[in-house]
Amino acid sequence: MRQPYPLSHHLLCALPLLALLAASALCLGTGDEVTAHWRAWRHLHPDATLVVRVLTDWGNPAMYAVYAALMWRARRRHDPRTVRFVIAYVVVQLLISFLLVRVIKIAAGRTRPGVAGPWVPFSFDGPHNSLPSGHTTEIAGACAPLAMRWKRTAASLALGCFVAAVGYSRVLLGQHHASDVLAGLLLGSLAAFVIHRITYRHRITHRTTP
Repeated sequence: MRQPYPLSHHLLCALPLLALLAASALCLGTGDEVTAHWRAWRHLHPDATLVVRVLTDWGNPAMYAVYAALMWRARRRHDPRTVRFVIAYVVVQLLISFLLVRVIKIAAGRTRPGVAGPWVPFSFDGPHNSLPSGHTTEIAGACAPLAMRWKRTAASLALGCFVAAVGYSRVLLGQHHASDVLAGLLLGSLAAFVIHRITYRHRITHRTTP
């Protein structure tokens, strides 16, 4: 029997980034004015910008350590479901957060913030590979499965805040448009859905011997 999908915890994990993107759109806009605002902010606050760069560079690797610890613990405790969970995370992230994201980036050919000119579909040029945000896809695909696994409101919101911090750091650093980050969140949510379904496709039952 399949386990019910914990939609509320999935949504809680996505909510902080959605709220941040909405606030950004209301306060700053949705176009070049966002890029200009954060460019000026980076010029005025180099130390804070350095902190944001550390977050954007190390946010996803920090989750690798979390999943590695889960695997180590699962192997020691002979926990097959957790092993399957971690393996599903690795495989799905490779297929969606790396392969699918890369295909979409090349096919769309969207220019990055501050790059002049139109979109250039089927481009391998980095400045024309803005959509979607790979960092956001990956962090959402890592945090949402944990939120759905642990099913604790505080943990789901904390993981969501981490997703928001890493995702919006891409906008703040001028690497992505807000819509790129939103697209990354949607793809990361797809990855999380698939990971959960693979992990809980069967409910483990324990038989007792007479």
